Amino acid sequence: MLTIDEIGLAAYLVDSGRRGQLHLGFCQAGPLDPLAFKLANLLCNQPDGVAIEFLGPLTCTFTAPGCISITGPAATITLDGTAQSGWKTLPVDAGQCVQIEPARLGTKHYLAVSGGIQAPVVMGSACTVRRENLGGLQGNGDTLKQGDTLAQNNAEPTLKMRSVPDWLMPHYQSNIRIALVPGYQHDWLSPLQWRRLLNSDYTLTSQMDRMGYRLSGTPITTRQQALYSEAVALGAIQIPPDGQPIVMMADRQSLGGYPKVGTVARCDLNHFAQCVPGDKITFFQLDADDARSKWLLTLSAITRWYQG
Repeated sequence: MLTIDEIGLAAYLVDSGRRGQLHLGFCQAGPLDPLAFKLANLLCNQPDGVAIEFLGPLTCTFTAPGCISITGPAATITLDGTAQSGWKTLPVDAGQCVQIEPARLGTKHYLAVSGGIQAPVVMGSACTVRRENLGGLQGNGDTLKQGDTLAQNNAEPTLKMRSVPDWLMPHYQSNIRIALVPGYQHDWLSPLQWRRLLNSDYTLTSQMDRMGYRLSGTPITTRQQALYSEAVALGAIQIPPDGQPIVMMADRQSLGGYPKVGTVARCDLNHFAQCVPGDKITFFQLDADDARSKWLLTLSAITRWYQG
């Protein structure tokens, strides 16, 4: 349906993730911003399809008519030079060209197409994971490149034009407060160290990728460091020997041996994922039940909008 004309930093094929494979050593993968990914697919009338996650500018030319959607933080979007808005269904014709220029370099955006993008399924998912040589357009972990041609699955002949209302749209910020749920080795922190973690400003460093985000700020010490490797949850905050927190993201390893003092709440994961190096982050404690309720309320609001 489309040909990649230009890629800024990187572009990947993603779906909802390689679930149920952690016990075999495969990472879960999936979108870094699960909310923007989900809404992009729903705008194309599909609960879960293969979409493009990209960083930096992206330019595509369409070789067949269809519908697309573009979600993520602020960006300049044009279709054949005419300004367009994100977070809504956009009809396109063969020969038209879409250009997306993010307002901040390093934020993650999603391009979904009606019917979803055709890609080989490897271990239950089409997600691109470079270090595992899995997923992507060729099934070997390669990222998208200039000149790649992507085909769509069969789509509905008519599609309801939708737009995400303001009350449902995430409002991304560069300096944010992130909910932190106490985690696996929370009791390895003294009360003083826990207060330091919650009362300190952390800066996202350039040591970040789809596997994890490393923060810089007040170092945190734990009573113990020796730990048998164990499963690592999405958003888990590891404390390595230097005391600088590492937040584990979509392409995290299946096992880890650093203490994990908490987890970024799922309801705030999309905001955290959209941070870029230099952004300031502070944490606040949120009870696990409250975090779960907040996330379920978000999913319920999405369902009401989609079915309304």
